[in-house]
Amino acid sequence: MVISLIEMIGGSDILGRPESGTKIAREDWKRFFGTFTSMLKSRLFTHTPFFLAHAMTWGCNSRCQSCTYWRNTPKMKYDMKTDEVFDLLDEAYDAGMRGYYMFGGEPLIRRDIGDIVDYAKEKGFVTVMNTNGSFLEKKAPLLKNLDFAFVSVDYHNEYDDIIRGRAGTFQEVMRGIAEMKRITKAKISFVTTISKLNWDTIVPMAKLAKKLGIGISYNSVEETLDFGLTDEKTTPNFRIGLSKEKLQEFYRIIWELKKKGYPLLETNVVLQDYVLSRPWKCHFPKMFVYVTPDKQIYNCDYSYAYDLRKGSFKDYFSSKEFKEYVKQAESCNKCVRTCVRGYSYTYELLPKQIFGLAGESKALFNTNVPADRIEEEISVTA
Repeated sequence: MVISLIEMIGGSDILGRPESGTKIAREDWKRFFGTFTSMLKSRLFTHTPFFLAHAMTWGCNSRCQSCTYWRNTPKMKYDMKTDEVFDLLDEAYDAGMRGYYMFGGEPLIRRDIGDIVDYAKEKGFVTVMNTNGSFLEKKAPLLKNLDFAFVSVDYHNEYDDIIRGRAGTFQEVMRGIAEMKRITKAKISFVTTISKLNWDTIVPMAKLAKKLGIGISYNSVEETLDFGLTDEKTTPNFRIGLSKEKLQEFYRIIWELKKKGYPLLETNVVLQDYVLSRPWKCHFPKMFVYVTPDKQIYNCDYSYAYDLRKGSFKDYFSSKEFKEYVKQAESCNKCVRTCVRGYSYTYELLPKQIFGLAGESKALFNTNVPADRIEEEISVTA
């Protein structure tokens, strides 16, 4: 999300006109600049998160083979109500946060999703959403204040339906992306999670993203990411996850795709350092705070951290527990997520990362490919 923000800024001229030709309003630039300055404030002074990562609901309408979150759907009754989400955003803004990342579950399940996106933008947040895309076509009119949409697609044709556990998924997503490009200004990117189920889609997905004029970011399912908190009965990782050797091959492949000019959101320096197995310092806890649908804070290793209903962000950020979490993360090196490493490099203001983001942004994603072209692609890939 932070990376994409810098890419948008780097890919636009001084008049606020990005490569796609979509004019960015002065109010939007104010929000983007506010998020960037809040990152600098965190980096130089406070060392506390400037992005609220909000799991908006326990519910999900997919049954993905690589995920177990959908099993939480019966807990939707504990999701925060609309006014409670507004209060959460107010609290986050007062604590210095200027980015709002919505995910789930499936955030578009919420009937009030348009109201929440609108409120967040009006408050001054940069708005980002990760969605399975199934409701994009229907709810695109409600998302005109969304800045970035990261759409989960795990295969380049209708085999995606099998992986996602729901018939018609691929067609829904493609139509939804076309509709989003038609009526919103949101920057759109695929998020593709690679496992043993879809190893052969790495290159085709990059080609599909390039055809559609959108970006792509890759995740991976690995055998041991759960830090020993789960076993074969509670997670699919052990069954479909990539081994350490396969992970290294995965990094090599996507680095080659990057060097060939495909619109990967990961920078060259991030991919290169993964291929070379270089150690790094994780700054994720200083950048993002993860809040559950029932207003609990959890750490990135899934350990419970804080009950936000009984306190505040500021109290948590000044706590001994938060400071220990930050310190432990810096030397963790367990995470294999390219995005997390990219965020950390950006937070460090690493020159190669910053120049990579700004210099490559024009070619990265959301070139001027019309929605009709995407609809044509549906028939080709079906």
